[in-house]
Amino acid sequence: MTSIETRLAAMEAELRRQQDHIAITGLIASYGPLVDTADRIERARHLAMLWTEDGIYDIGGVGEFQGRETIAQVFAGGHFSQVPEGVCHMMGLPCIRITGEEAEALNYTCVMRHDGSGGFYPWRVSANRWLLVRQDGKWLVSRRTNRLMTGNPDALAMLASIDAMTGMPRAAPQTASDDRARDQPPPSD
Repeated sequence: MTSIETRLAAMEAELRRQQDHIAITGLIASYGPLVDTADRIERARHLAMLWTEDGIYDIGGVGEFQGRETIAQVFAGGHFSQVPEGVCHMMGLPCIRITGEEAEALNYTCVMRHDGSGGFYPWRVSANRWLLVRQDGKWLVSRRTNRLMTGNPDALAMLASIDAMTGMPRAAPQTASDDRARDQPPPSD
């Protein structure tokens, strides 16, 4: 290839990467408004279209659900009644790593609930790991894992994948001596 062809190919690859990031960010951002309007099964099925046909939604503290129809049915009952009461899924900006036709994203969500007197309160704060695949030119969720941020070791381990996603060296695991050092009072002068 000539220098111009090489540069053009590099620019096209970068453009594709940026378009993929925008598409994945949009998919994750759309989850909030879609779930917050899922007040009946038809809306829940619309939300479930974010997943592949055999996609998995692993909801911490609730269970693991596979397949679009099963995912849609998760929202029947309790969630349907939350929508008219006021619920807001605030989706944090995702950190995304794309490898060919697959991608991984990490983000946080904070679910706000209406308190009945004009205010809101944080009801559920979670870490999320999204595994995505490109099918027919469109990004879809193959698996979403959601864990409550309660100090849960599973949530922290899931978030530790940020090291590989950002190219940072993985920090060594905490040791008992780290715990002892942390628990010691600061030196006096």
